[in-house]
Formats: sequence, C-alpha cells, structure tokens
Amino acid sequence: MSLAQSPPVATVNGFPIASRSASPARLHPKEHGAYAILGVPLVTALLIVGLTPVTALLSIATVAGFLAHEPLLILIGVRGRLAREATPLAKRALVVRLTIATVCGAGALWLSEPLVRVGMLGCLLLAAVEFFLCSTGHGRTLVAQLMALAGLALPSAVVLVAGGVDLVTAAQFWLIWTAGRVATTVSVRSAIVRHKVSPSGQALRIGDGLLISACIVCAVGMTTGSLPWMATIPLVIAAVVLRIWSPHPRHLKQLGWSLLAVNVLAGIVLFWIGMN
Repeated sequence: MSLAQSPPVATVNGFPIASRSASPARLHPKEHGAYAILGVPLVTALLIVGLTPVTALLSIATVAGFLAHEPLLILIGVRGRLAREATPLAKRALVVRLTIATVCGAGALWLSEPLVRVGMLGCLLLAAVEFFLCSTGHGRTLVAQLMALAGLALPSAVVLVAGGVDLVTAAQFWLIWTAGRVATTVSVRSAIVRHKVSPSGQALRIGDGLLISACIVCAVGMTTGSLPWMATIPLVIAAVVLRIWSPHPRHLKQLGWSLLAVNVLAGIVLFWIGMN
C-alpha cells in the first residue's frame, strides 16, 4: 500500500491515538491520591511489624489487586471505547496482576491465623463494593470515595494483626487513617465545589458536616491519651487549612504533593510511636 493510500491516523489534540495508548501508565489507576492512601499506611505497618511470610504475601496481594483495578475497568468499558482500544495490553496486565494477587492472597490465607483471614475477607468485600460503584459510574461520588478511604486503609491494619499486633491497636490504626483522610478528602471536594459556576450549597454542607465529624473523632481519640492519635494532627490541620483557603482546582496537582507530604508525616509519627 502506498503512502497516499494509507488509512488516516486518528488523533486527539494532534497526537496519534496509537502512540499515546502505548504508554503503560494508562494501565495504572488514574486516581493518583489512591497510591498514598494505600501505600503510606501499608509501608508504615510493615515498618512496625517487619516482614514475615504472611505480611509480605498479604502486602504483595494488596498492591497487585489495587493495580488490577484500572485494566479491569478498561476491559469492561467503563473508561470508554477509545481507552479500551488504545490499551491492547490491558488484558495481559489484568491476568498477570490478578494471578499475583490470587496466588499471594491464597498463600497468606493459608498461613495466617483465623483473625487475619477475617480481615482479608473484609478487604475483599470492601474492594468488591468499591469496584461495583466504579463499574456503575459512581466512582467519583462521595459515598464511593469514603468507601475507598476505608477500604484502602484496611489492609495495613490486617498486616499489623498478621504481625502480632492486638486487634484493638490495629483497629485504632485503621480508624486514625480513615478519619484523617475523610477530613482532607472532603476539604478537597469542598474546594472544587466552591469554584464551580453554580456551587452546590448542599454539597458544601455535607462536606463541612463530615469534616467536623472527622475532627471530633480525632479530638476524642487524642483526649483518651492514646498517643497514635497524634498522627491525625497534621491531617486535621491540612484539612482545616484547605477548607478555609479553598485553592483553585488548577492547583490540585501541587495540592496532591502537599497532601502526600502530610500523609508521610503522619506515617512517620505512627511509626515512631509504634516503635517506642
């Protein structure tokens, strides 16, 4: 076929779709904040209890399952026809990641104690609910985001239990991360709503209600004298500053890096307390 007879190449904003779709980054979750929401507590938990066969297998299964989320959404069509056609490696990535998650998860399930197994099943349940919400087009709703916050923080608590930490401490660890992230997440959502052409007063009220509730939970935790709750201080301060400041959505990328730093700081505090 001559050059004149070659079929036209579809483009988006002047770039060929084929060349853009080849990027492997399209096969990873697009919600960049989710990496920190999952990773920081998980790394913190591993630093506290150390690597054992169960904690290592459980962590690998968690990360693999998390990375399988995006190619699965692409293959079922949630990301759109162009995304599905532009990522021919999605099926292969899904098979590899789900295989790793299944093998490592089964190994952890086999080696772990009954309480850890219950926690793993809880992780699977929350992951299934979150996937259902995303697959039905509700992934960006407040309910879905709150479910994601709880679900992504839970594996780290299960890792703690697998490493020998008592259930109450592990549950507190999970609640600390969940409450702190609820505060920052609703503040970011409120900032986005406030800069819309027609901001929703109801959405702002709901966000403020959740922010106040999360702050109260963190305050109560600190007043009990439990030192781990001190880790919520940077998260709560960041949430309140964001709510007052309400940065423009165009600054969300810089905001994301700032929230990552805040999460790392909270993780350092929890690690220091957990090791002392």
